Amino acid sequence: MEFNDVRLQVDQLRDDIDSAISATLASGRYILGPALEKFEEEFARYCKVSEGVGVASGTDAISIGLRAIGVRSGDHVLVPALSAPATAMAVTAIGAVPVFADVSLEDFTMDPTSAFDRMTSRVRAVVPVHLYGMPARLKELAELGAPLLEDAAQAHGSQAAWGRCGSFGVAAAFSFYPTKNLGAYGDGGMIVTSSVGFADKCRLLRNYGQRESYSSEILGQNSRLDELQAAILRVKLKRLEVWNRRRREIAAAYRTAFAELPISMQSEIGTSNYHLFAVISPERDRLRDHLRSLGIPTLVHYPVPLHRQKAFAELSPARCPNADALSSKLVSLPIHGCMPPSDVERVIDAVQRFFRKRPPVEE
Repeated sequence: MEFNDVRLQVDQLRDDIDSAISATLASGRYILGPALEKFEEEFARYCKVSEGVGVASGTDAISIGLRAIGVRSGDHVLVPALSAPATAMAVTAIGAVPVFADVSLEDFTMDPTSAFDRMTSRVRAVVPVHLYGMPARLKELAELGAPLLEDAAQAHGSQAAWGRCGSFGVAAAFSFYPTKNLGAYGDGGMIVTSSVGFADKCRLLRNYGQRESYSSEILGQNSRLDELQAAILRVKLKRLEVWNRRRREIAAAYRTAFAELPISMQSEIGTSNYHLFAVISPERDRLRDHLRSLGIPTLVHYPVPLHRQKAFAELSPARCPNADALSSKLVSLPIHGCMPPSDVERVIDAVQRFFRKRPPVEE
């Protein structure tokens, strides 16, 4: 069993992917061509917004989005303490300072109360993360008064009462890293927004600040989603809802099977795409050993919260007890859009057997 066997998607779509690659190679256009333009339109429409700007990675999508908002070197940006390092690295990449807000013990996303506590006049933007695909509490965070740039790197197709993830903030940053619900066969990312002006600024920033070759209007960079990846992603986008639906079926089966066990699960805020399915257990390491002995892989997302990582040690120390508590107990179970029923049953049976043969552990 693989934690997320991305090869199964290739098996399902091999002919269509091969055709898309062949057509792109034959076109002679490999950068900023028609495949990217079509994918930008299609993915923006999928996100219920009007504009998409393909870039080289999800990290670049955050950095460029922040620059388009107007964040400058020395400005502060609120980010959650529990996320991939890329969320905060994207802030430091433009010389800004990440300010870590704690997360909720229930839904694991940025806690609005902590965000308000960390809010100052120096904060120029907020980057909430839809962690594991679960929508963050954007309506509450909007009351901070700072522009919201959604980190939707794990949230392709997730929804909340306010709409689809990617459609609420000033803009949103997506990643197409291979293991994402919509993944390329390399790096890639996109900024989506309903502001034509914002999208235009992002297009300048991703391509040397130029509209025409060799004529730069502003200081930009080289960050472009290439034609081959765009062509492949166009094919895979057509199956995204099918794969997301399968993930939700697996998550529902896990929730039902684990409801009476001494573990906690992420509270459902809206409709997650279940990029990851994580559970909280004070016996995490023993549970992982047990599952490993049965050939069932697990991962920890994320073992060290951002405010405790060495890379950010020079920043003002932040106290984020919820992030500390979660990072020491969270474990992610296998889940993906092509996961066969037999593997789901293996995971369920193995987890149930572990807890039913052991006395409860006091925290």
